[in-house]
Amino acid sequence: MKGCSVSLESIETEIRRFLSSPTPEVLCIKGKWGVGKTFGWRKFLSQAKDAKSMSMQKYSYVSLFGLSSLDDLRYSIFENTVTGNNIGSEPSESTFQELLKNSNLIPKLSYGLQWAAAFFNRKGLGDLLSKSAFLTVHQQLVCLDDLERSDKGLSVREVLGLSSLLKEQRKCKVVLLLNDIEHDEKDEFDRQLEKVADTVLRFDLTPTEAVSIALTGSGKATELLRPRVVGLGLTNIRTIKKIERLAAQLVDVLGQFDSRILEESVATAALACWSIQEPNLAPPLDFLRSYSSLGIALRSRNNPLDAETDRHHKLLEKYSFNGSNFLDKEIINNIESGYLNVENLLVAANIVKVERIANSGDQEFNRVWQDLYHGSLVVEDDDFLTALTSSAVLEAGSISALNINSAVRILRETNRNDDAEKVISAYISAHDSKPYEFFSIRSHHFSAEDNLDNSLRDAFAARRAAHIDTRDPLAVLRAIGESRNWSEADSVLLTKLSVDDFVRIFEALRGKEVRDSIGRVLDIGISQSEGSESIKVKSLEALRRIADKSPLRKRKIQAMGIQLETDPNPT
Repeated sequence: MKGCSVSLESIETEIRRFLSSPTPEVLCIKGKWGVGKTFGWRKFLSQAKDAKSMSMQKYSYVSLFGLSSLDDLRYSIFENTVTGNNIGSEPSESTFQELLKNSNLIPKLSYGLQWAAAFFNRKGLGDLLSKSAFLTVHQQLVCLDDLERSDKGLSVREVLGLSSLLKEQRKCKVVLLLNDIEHDEKDEFDRQLEKVADTVLRFDLTPTEAVSIALTGSGKATELLRPRVVGLGLTNIRTIKKIERLAAQLVDVLGQFDSRILEESVATAALACWSIQEPNLAPPLDFLRSYSSLGIALRSRNNPLDAETDRHHKLLEKYSFNGSNFLDKEIINNIESGYLNVENLLVAANIVKVERIANSGDQEFNRVWQDLYHGSLVVEDDDFLTALTSSAVLEAGSISALNINSAVRILRETNRNDDAEKVISAYISAHDSKPYEFFSIRSHHFSAEDNLDNSLRDAFAARRAAHIDTRDPLAVLRAIGESRNWSEADSVLLTKLSVDDFVRIFEALRGKEVRDSIGRVLDIGISQSEGSESIKVKSLEALRRIADKSPLRKRKIQAMGIQLETDPNPT
């Protein structure tokens, strides 16, 4: 038996040889879970079929997941057999009927079944058919997958024994797809496998090889994704395919925006999806949300980074991910929730687009930091700090809150408090038209290590306090009911309504929006968000007042599952 870890090209060559040769043999393809053994095998099989280079014209693919006995496996091999042009396709009722016809199984068994019917029950007839069907498995290709996921009633040793029988007695070619096994009996299993398998290939791909297998399309998403997958060093095919699906959806949503926004969005989506799929390897989502390369660099000046933070920081630097902007955070939130919120993504993308148009020369801040701070030991402190202040004020509209805070901190540390206040003022002014949520500290995912400047915090709070929402509350309520979602600004607007206001807008609702919109208001009331308790108290009092107008009104409201006990102290 040969056992080796080889390149993808060598694996392809060996599998092509295996498929084209009529010699009965057992091929084992081993590797870590998710690396694409099944995916790769199916691809190579399809290529051989299209090239008409297969020596066997019958094929059966069987996953052992859930199979509980050797008899189950034998019958599954027969049941899943396809022939000719159907090779590579899923078995179906038509392929099974064709199999029965070509195998001539029923006429051969008719006499035996008549005899058995006189002595056995219906189960006995089924068992006889099952065992007899396996007699037709001869000179065909058999692929057995998920060996380690069979039930306890079907041992791996039995599977290996059947594989040997298929090769020696039935002249079959057998492929075993095997995930790495880590348990006490591993050595014994390897010895048993060595007796059965003629060739063992280790399926360990490089990121470039994984991309060549998993990302074969020609669309925009695939084009943008390939270098990102390689850049992250991903080799798990399942993870790559999940990222591909998300990237394709994201490109469809953001296709109207420029290439830079698309490229950065796909890069962020790859990071976030990797974080969810392989949390032991990737930076956590909260780390991505709050990451700032400038902030990390500042933090590391005084205290060394812990090993995990340092590892994630180096990876993101190499990946050219400097920090999350408004759109990046929205993408991360969407991927964490499991679906894309198209409306929120478009709003976030437009914010980034407007920022970049207004600040087309937005590279000075990064240049000052990289060239004058990191890139030189001879630049005078005052020269660097003056340039930092000037660039931060000039490009305040395109710099993240995390990086603005880092600039303010270094100005504070060097006793340039006036410059720090100038930077804060410029930042707030540059973002004056941003939505209410932008000025929430939580929206920017500051961590304790970022040491948020008190003046910057106060400036955010003052901007929120000065916010004036001119939207029609009834229109907002209808939108909340239709989308089944609400924003922080929506919640704040509702807190400003009186009980009479709630009565008015509740009575203006019609049709389906009555139940939907009132239901969402009550959801906000128990959400623990800003002002939720006030919304709960006033909306319930409004419903009580409406219910008091007539018995049928009260009945309608109670039918929505709303409790109308009297609150003696409505506000």
